[in-house]
Amino acid sequence: MASTSRNASRRTNTTHSQSRTVPTQAEAPQVEIDHQVRAILNYILCHSANKVPIKYNDLMPLADNKNELSKRFVLVTQLLETRYGIKLVQLEGTPKRYVCIAEAPAASTYELTSAQRPQFTLLYIILTYIFLRGNHIEEDKLYGMLDMMGVNVREEHGYFGENISKLIEDTFVKQQYLKRERSQLSPYDDPKITYSWGLRAKCEFTYQQVVQFASKLFDQDEAFFQQQLMMAEGMDNPEMLQASSLAAVNTDASFSESQHAFDSQ
Repeated sequence: MASTSRNASRRTNTTHSQSRTVPTQAEAPQVEIDHQVRAILNYILCHSANKVPIKYNDLMPLADNKNELSKRFVLVTQLLETRYGIKLVQLEGTPKRYVCIAEAPAASTYELTSAQRPQFTLLYIILTYIFLRGNHIEEDKLYGMLDMMGVNVREEHGYFGENISKLIEDTFVKQQYLKRERSQLSPYDDPKITYSWGLRAKCEFTYQQVVQFASKLFDQDEAFFQQQLMMAEGMDNPEMLQASSLAAVNTDASFSESQHAFDSQ
């Protein structure tokens, strides 16, 4: 699925405290564009389309060894950014992995293919719902909201297609649009699965964009969603977090009323 926000590098709603953009400092060793640099570039570009994280270790054979890869990696990131408008962002944890983030992806759903539009629409609805529910939602509540809209994730849908649950639980998670977490308080409790915005979502979308989308979807003024906006910004900046008890008010009912938007698809 293609990216859909413009100039992701100018977003302001997150600090990326759990990730970092690959450095491209001028003081890095100067390396010429050789066949190894080209091989690494081609590998990254070929694997960027599916948006699955790229493992640093998988690039090593293309540069012969770790030392040679280290010499060329900064130049590769510079070329990706200057020639292709792609930023490499490192994920937290090990092994070392990166995601490709387009600086100027598609600005409209009309730039997407007919197969990509349903996926993007579903993703945007989910991200909007998570945003309106305080940026953290349990899986059963998320699926309950979709069911209220006439979308059963276990059944084929006329617009969103089949394997909706796999798209949410697997594809969107692997692409880093959604963060899926499993927790269990005790061995006697049922495990609880929750969703929040993933790293790619925070890079490619802004909370203000979601507010604009929600205002059109629910036919409400943008000011109506200021409570949720403040709460989302507060989640990224705890010192800004104010009263959050009203963030989810009327969200479920509003989403159930939006089903008509898909009846004509």
